[in-house]
Amino acid sequence: MMEDRFWLVDAKITKPLFSLLLFCGLALVLSIPPGRQVKDLGSLAFLQRQGMYFYVYVFFSGLFGLSLGTLAALQQERGRALYIHLSCSVALAQALLIPYFIFARALYPGREGMLVLIVLYGSLVSFLMSLISRLIEENGQGTSPRGFLGKYAAFITYFAVPLLGMPLLSPLGFVSYLLLGDRVWVILLGYGVPLGLILGGILLCEWYLGRAQ
Repeated sequence: MMEDRFWLVDAKITKPLFSLLLFCGLALVLSIPPGRQVKDLGSLAFLQRQGMYFYVYVFFSGLFGLSLGTLAALQQERGRALYIHLSCSVALAQALLIPYFIFARALYPGREGMLVLIVLYGSLVSFLMSLISRLIEENGQGTSPRGFLGKYAAFITYFAVPLLGMPLLSPLGFVSYLLLGDRVWVILLGYGVPLGLILGGILLCEWYLGRAQ
């Protein structure tokens, strides 16, 4: 039976939150350039090293979303309560990462807009993966080995497969476009992918989860 109340922070969500903070923190530390490179802000290697944090951030935001969907399946959340809970949990994760973002801002002076775009994109990816995980885990209620394999197969398909031919469709590929400051229509198209998938995920949740109720 689904609980009418939920706690934004509970014992179940602390582990995925800790993983997100840990790996993003490690990536940020590794992004700090050696002293001999600080003076050479135009170095390509320097820029690639800085970009590491944003790739790790988007990647683990997606994994965090998978965990949120599994927790929602365990609680059998659906409908408006599901979307509110997932949105609040994603927002909480972003709020906890604010100190990281402030520090990362120093790595890209004068490009605060790019940082904001990546944070918004990471939030969309996290919410999208939580919907996908919730749908896949429905039959096993968050404990099925088949559901576990299914959600990670979906994750790999979304993150890795487009890199072979259409990197703009992959979160990891799209981060590259944001870092390079690509054309406006490319940025809009990149955002359109997760937004369209989120809309489709919500419609599927309403139909599939409503039918199973």
